Amino acid sequence: MDTIADDLTRVIDLADLLAILLAQPDADTAINGMHKVAQIIGEHARSAQDQLEARPVPVTRPTLAVVHRLET
Repeated sequence: MDTIADDLTRVIDLADLLAILLAQPDADTAINGMHKVAQIIGEHARSAQDQLEARPVPVTRPTLAVVHRLET
């Protein structure tokens, strides 16, 4: 079993790969591969979530923060 950090790193790396595949002009021919990558992303995300929920000590759930900066 991977650690939470390993799972999250793989999710990020595979999401980057998926974005690159979707941006290609021949993306129609890579649909099956993209579905497989999305499936693997889901597996790692579920693994990380299961590990977080299995921890005996309550932890703060990770959140995604978006920072908006106004340029002058």
